[in-house]
Amino acid sequence: MPIFEVLQPLSVTLAVLIIFCAYFIFGVSGFGSSIVAVPLLVQLYPLTTVVPMMVIMDICASFYLGRKSSKDADKKELLWLFPFTLVGMFIGITLLINAPSEPLLIILGLFASANGARVLIKKKTNLHSPISKWWAVPFGLSGGIFTALFATGGAIYASYLAMRMRDPRMLRATMAFAILILTMMRFVFMLISELLLHIDVLVLAMSMLLPMICGLWIGSRVHSKLSSPNIQSIYGGILLFSGAMLLLREVPKLI
Repeated sequence: MPIFEVLQPLSVTLAVLIIFCAYFIFGVSGFGSSIVAVPLLVQLYPLTTVVPMMVIMDICASFYLGRKSSKDADKKELLWLFPFTLVGMFIGITLLINAPSEPLLIILGLFASANGARVLIKKKTNLHSPISKWWAVPFGLSGGIFTALFATGGAIYASYLAMRMRDPRMLRATMAFAILILTMMRFVFMLISELLLHIDVLVLAMSMLLPMICGLWIGSRVHSKLSSPNIQSIYGGILLFSGAMLLLREVPKLI
């Protein structure tokens, strides 16, 4: 993508707002930056630019939050989950490089909308007993595919870990640490595939560093002061809106 298109004032302004909101949510919850940002950013930039750019953003944010949270994370859960994630990521990278973008964007729109609706209608329930660790197979595979394709696997891992863990503090810490490890995996895959080596990706990432830092810093400081229902409503609303807008843009192209 030509640099002058990357740095168009309107696109950059909208991207700054998107990145700020996405990393505010990341600072509050320990995940969610990509699933909020990617469905909106792909309406401004190509998918093959947005996904590698989010890897750079996430690796900076994850080192900050994941490093602080690592001591509280349940690493045994992640050791069981991540081998299946690696397989899924290999499948996802292959699709990202070779598959046409329109069907992938529609899948992303459906995924974001479905997650937004799920978050908005989800009722608070008590976990009576953790699910079997063998659920790591489908959750790990699907999470790896969506992580590599759209950088949006966090919601899948959060769903799995929430059904395995009772302690909210440990869950947030484990998710933050998981995002750190996942981002490092994505970074390696993106380097191997050379998607990270494009100048438009690097320029866009550099221009988004400041709003990312601001959103993350504010979110990290207010997460204990915001009620969970309010955060869920904001998060779910953004997901539903971004997914619906993406579908409205992409579905007519297939008709």
